[in-house]
Amino acid sequence: MKSKRTAIHKLGSATMPINVISLIVGLVLSFSSTILIAQQEQFAAGLAAKNRGHYATAIRAWRPLAEQGLASAQNNMGHMYEEGLGVAQDYAEAMRWYRLAANTELPEAQYNIGLLYYLGYGVSANPREALRWFRIAAEQDLVDAEYMLGRVFHQTEGFEPDPLEARRWYAMASKRGHADAQFMYAFMLQAGEGADAGEPYRAYVWSKLAEHNGKIDAQDIYNISALTLSNSEIARADEQVLVCISSTYESCIE
Repeated sequence: MKSKRTAIHKLGSATMPINVISLIVGLVLSFSSTILIAQQEQFAAGLAAKNRGHYATAIRAWRPLAEQGLASAQNNMGHMYEEGLGVAQDYAEAMRWYRLAANTELPEAQYNIGLLYYLGYGVSANPREALRWFRIAAEQDLVDAEYMLGRVFHQTEGFEPDPLEARRWYAMASKRGHADAQFMYAFMLQAGEGADAGEPYRAYVWSKLAEHNGKIDAQDIYNISALTLSNSEIARADEQVLVCISSTYESCIE
């Protein structure tokens, strides 16, 4: 069966991985000060068990919390069913748990629903429904959802491409340090998608930033960009990269 963990899509020379944020590892979004310490410890115990590969133990810890309405636990139950960890893989059951968590406005669960529709796991692929869920999650400032909105608008089968919207969402996620968005934004800038011509200077900057954040293959983009830049322009672009990093993208070019 397919899994989001291995979902890699290619566009031209650009590899576009889908980020996996299925599993909630923190309780900030879901626990208020009124939640008992025992519940927090039970959730953490489930996470520790999952990380050790003791999936059945993790499920035993999370299921009661999920049945009590804890959104983080509901989301994690969805993850376990989606991946088939400790249970038989069941996309319908994964969707059920994600929807319960999404109903409490947990953005990670909203994102996960969007991914199921985007990839067609357990449901017919539906980019418009995926778009709707990614928007809902993005409205709650989930950067991965912003990136996926860029993906949908960029090139998705069955969906009319909108390069301007794709660039807008990639740029938004890029300025929040999202490496995959930075990579794809640089790719579009270099290729001139959504513009009259390529923009090698900006492409160079954003691909360098993507590499800084772990996208090693971003060097393919800045090497191409550098071919049309002068030595002084490359030096200025390298300085801009440092400004972007030091200012946490506040003083970074778009």
